[in-house]
Amino acid sequence: MFVTLGRLPDHPTALSRAAQLAGLAPSDGTRVLAGILPRVLLRAVADPDPLLAALTAEGFLAWASDPARIPTDAGRIIVRGLTWTATGFLAQDAQGSVHECPFAGVRLLQRGARTHTSTQVETTTKRQLNLGRALLSGGMMLTKKVTTTTEHTTHAKEPFLLVQRGDGAPDLMVYEHRMNYQCLGAEMAHATLANLGLLTASFQTRCPQAPLDDRVGRPGFVAGLPMVGADPVDLGLYLVSEARRRGC
Repeated sequence: MFVTLGRLPDHPTALSRAAQLAGLAPSDGTRVLAGILPRVLLRAVADPDPLLAALTAEGFLAWASDPARIPTDAGRIIVRGLTWTATGFLAQDAQGSVHECPFAGVRLLQRGARTHTSTQVETTTKRQLNLGRALLSGGMMLTKKVTTTTEHTTHAKEPFLLVQRGDGAPDLMVYEHRMNYQCLGAEMAHATLANLGLLTASFQTRCPQAPLDDRVGRPGFVAGLPMVGADPVDLGLYLVSEARRRGC
């Protein structure tokens, strides 16, 4: 289990007190809690209840989580197309299945970006002049084959909109480059990023009860999260979701 802080008490020594209660040096407490909350205070705690009770008693908002329960895209619907209805929308996935969702079923919208890393291996073979080989062969063999292997790694960010449901059905993930934006009608722009923004605004209009949270997309938020055995972006989405459940 790991322990997360979603809100600190309004006190100048809150950071140092959180570190003391967690058994951390003050400098370590400041480091792990730096930046936008929520933040993971401790990555591994066998029995978090005593710590949670102590933190709560002093005005901290804290909770414990199991890394194995962090949602991933494997449990989400990757949306390829949308059709608006009078009371909700129909989301189509890559397999062509249609998933119905009422507007009232949406509880939270999250904007962020996921980094895709790809590595290409290029192997080239060419002949090079080899004087030593030429001498040994009496001038019959002047060259030798040389094979070179080069790896090229590229990193590309793909923005997304996560539509989180509060009715028990799977959440819906909309990636910028995997979505057909025909549902925007005449408003559809030429650029996919602009269309993702328009789609987000459309959800905000249709689902006023669902706040839009962009903490996962803010500089340093995901990068500052510790390794807890989960994808950092999924961890960030989970932390924000849980923080919103608790009113922060």
